[in-house]
This record gives sequence, C-alpha cells and structure tokens, in this order.
Amino acid sequence: MGDASFGTAYGVLIKELTLLARTVFLLDGKGDAQSIQLAQELTNEPDDEAVLSALKKWIGGGEEK
Repeated sequence: MGDASFGTAYGVLIKELTLLARTVFLLDGKGDAQSIQLAQELTNEPDDEAVLSALKKWIGGGEEK
C-alpha cells in the first residue's frame, strides 16, 4: 500500500479500509481551506451543488451570483 500521510494530514483517511474519503477542498492562494465538502458515505460523492455554492460565495466576496 502507499503512503497514508496525505489522508492523515487532511483528516480524510479511512484507516480500516486504507482509503481516502471522497472530499472536495477549495483552497486559497496560500493553501488554506476555504471550504471542505466531505461525502457522508464512501459510495456517495460530495455534494456538487454545495461545492459550487461555496465557490460562488468565495469568489463573489460572500454573495452568491
């Protein structure tokens, strides 16, 4: 198996399965997370609408376009 340092550092490692949770991170230019969307179940994907909404709010300075 590969190195689990990324999953451990970002809190998305599922240790029992040695898998990463499905996650979308929106990072600013400094690498700081502005939004994190985590799928609630391993078989699901993160909520695309929530990701797009967070991105629009972040880019628009807090207002959804």
